[in-house]
Amino acid sequence: MMKLLKLWCGLLAAAVISVGAEELPYKADNVSAKGSGKVAVNGREIHLKIDDPRGTSGVRIVPPGKGGVWDMSNYKVLAADIENLSKEHQMRLVMFISNGSWPNKDFKESYVGIALNPGEKRTLRMELPHAKRFHFPKGVPAPAAIDTTKVKAVEFYMQWPFEPKKPGLVDCRISNLRLEEPGAVKAAPEPFFPFIDRYGQFVHDEWPAKIHSDADLVRNLQEEEKELAASKRPAEWNRFGGWKNGPQLEATGNFRVAKYDGKWWMVDPEGRLFFSHGMDVLTTSGNAIRCAGRPEWFAFPVGNEKEIAFNRRNLQIKYGKEDYEPDFFQTVSRRLEHWGFNSIGDWGDFRLIALGKTPYTMQLTDYDWKMPRVGKSNLKFYDVYDPRYVAKMRTLIPDLAEKHPEVLRSLTDPMCIGYFIDNELNFGNRKPLELIRAVLGSPEKQYIKREFIGDLKRKYHTIHKLNKAWGTEYANWNAMLRSTEVPKKQTDAYRADGRAFQEKTIDRYFQICRDTVKSVAPHRLYLGCRFISTDSVIPELSAASKKYCDVLTVNIYAHSPANLGAATFPDMPVLIGEFHFGVLDRGMYSPGLCPVGVDQNDRATAYTRFLQGALLHPQIVGAHWFQYRDQPLTGRGDGERYQIGFVDVADTPYPEICRASREVGENMYQYRMKGEAKNQMK
Repeated sequence: MMKLLKLWCGLLAAAVISVGAEELPYKADNVSAKGSGKVAVNGREIHLKIDDPRGTSGVRIVPPGKGGVWDMSNYKVLAADIENLSKEHQMRLVMFISNGSWPNKDFKESYVGIALNPGEKRTLRMELPHAKRFHFPKGVPAPAAIDTTKVKAVEFYMQWPFEPKKPGLVDCRISNLRLEEPGAVKAAPEPFFPFIDRYGQFVHDEWPAKIHSDADLVRNLQEEEKELAASKRPAEWNRFGGWKNGPQLEATGNFRVAKYDGKWWMVDPEGRLFFSHGMDVLTTSGNAIRCAGRPEWFAFPVGNEKEIAFNRRNLQIKYGKEDYEPDFFQTVSRRLEHWGFNSIGDWGDFRLIALGKTPYTMQLTDYDWKMPRVGKSNLKFYDVYDPRYVAKMRTLIPDLAEKHPEVLRSLTDPMCIGYFIDNELNFGNRKPLELIRAVLGSPEKQYIKREFIGDLKRKYHTIHKLNKAWGTEYANWNAMLRSTEVPKKQTDAYRADGRAFQEKTIDRYFQICRDTVKSVAPHRLYLGCRFISTDSVIPELSAASKKYCDVLTVNIYAHSPANLGAATFPDMPVLIGEFHFGVLDRGMYSPGLCPVGVDQNDRATAYTRFLQGALLHPQIVGAHWFQYRDQPLTGRGDGERYQIGFVDVADTPYPEICRASREVGENMYQYRMKGEAKNQMK
């Protein structure tokens, strides 16, 4: 009877899943490999293998018939079942749909991604970005939309940033490509205005835990207070969040790094292994929405207000006072522990740090635009040879300590893990010899230019020998110094000299930053400059990191970090400074840089898989989520409006991802030590 019951439940579940679904029509000859992808088709199943992800290697599926299109306009969801055939490797994959062909004007695309453990099979779902749904009035930030009556391709491949080439990087089966939820597509509301309520939420949608009154905010706080009061600290943690019951290493009274049993770890002040499970942007900053000149946007009178920081308003109502910050940070501190976080990531508020309950990182400077730069270039980098830059860096920490007691305290505070300097710089290596072109295009008084030409003088001695090697016609060294022209012809000697100087300059930058930290705070970790994605595998950057940084920090917006690394990647600790996932089910219209499905359960699973990939990587010593709070509905100053928070604009936690992070925090040490990629953390 039990077997029959289980069989009946399984059949019922399958029937529920398939109700209203429609297979996406295509034939075997509509399936083709992209780049180095290898594809085999067996009926409705596609076997895809990718060893080298570059060039968007993968598989492309097009509609039957010459110039055919798929009409997906009546369906809410595009779905496919993905099975990781590898028995060893976690994998990641994205599903793209598009109109037209890049770079034609009609080209538009949308994507969603997934990470799968070895042998795992799950359904990847995309909420289709119908143009009629996102046909917002002019001036209102709207998400990217597609004419879903004319979809010309569905593709599966790996989204940048790319891992290095590796046999079996992706080995998967794609099946049951289908459309789901017919007739569930909503059109943009009419009338559209107003569309922002008094709590900063989208007026025209409903979702669980949406705030409808001040009483909702107050009640949420009261209920959460009970939940937090009943919460217990993860049993595996000591007071620093290190592995209380794990191996005992040397206790130095400070955070450090060490390799243990073939894996890099942080080590807490008591000598316990520590994995930094952290959160970024723990502040009261609200990224206010501008309301001046836009009164029709708001479902309440805005008066003479120029902008509104809704999260601040909501917190004032929630705590019943204007000066809510002390209570708010006490709540945040308890939330971090309750959600399984043992670290304050970048941009943590000093008032939270001052509570002294959670280990923290600190940003000493987040790219100082006032510091000397390289000529008129747009490089997010410095003239590291300028005496003003050197002088500023020499006293960076003392100058900050004089203004901020928390910085002074961090120098001797055992809770301080270490310091970042800068964020997502462009060293001029994303395009060939970009830094050297910027240097040669600089005015003659530019220190970095004088340094470069000085090096060339020492190598070539005479301008004649340089001209012969470079194929140039400078009259003399002074003429070269005055010139802002970049040689059109790039000889081997020019490229070699450029690479040598670029390497020297990057080395100098990291040495100065290392000395900035270690000369004042020798017991604090220098955590690097927070590379963007895979800048960290560029040889001169990774070499300098290995030489000067205690930890290499990289921000990774991909669905898994499991295969991060390369032949040139240094054997050193790696911290993931930023990652996130988002969906479109709670009244927001941009899921961020890593869309993952259709609801918060998909986001929670994506969180778990990402941390599992990080925990099993022998070099990764931590991962910090970006960011604590959703961005504003209509965007912050640079336009980002991502649904990427652990809480929304009304300070309401997303319970699904909070439960996932707690499970990670409770079990991460055992999971990392066992080293087996299993779906469950326990």
